[in-house]
Amino acid sequence: MEQAFNKPCPSMECKCTTTKEIEQIIKSLKTKNSYGYEEISTKILKISCPFISSPLNYICNKILFWGIFPERLKYTVIKPQHKNGDRCEVSIDLYHS
Repeated sequence: MEQAFNKPCPSMECKCTTTKEIEQIIKSLKTKNSYGYEEISTKILKISCPFISSPLNYICNKILFWGIFPERLKYTVIKPQHKNGDRCEVSIDLYHS
């Protein structure tokens, strides 16, 4: 291990986000009714943007400051969707282009 990490890690500087940046990110999302683990769609995010951008900015800056990412935000839900072919046949296409 010492040989693999004999050089010091480069420093990383995190700059605080702004409410305007959070709003721009939310507005840039594709409007969909689908949702993830938290069960909030991008459509709802966009509608509530003026009300949630400031609290989200606060949370993001705290995460950057402390360097601790909340466990609950590390979850995801993966739901396979049928595209074509036999629904009963399961295959994984790792090299899909």
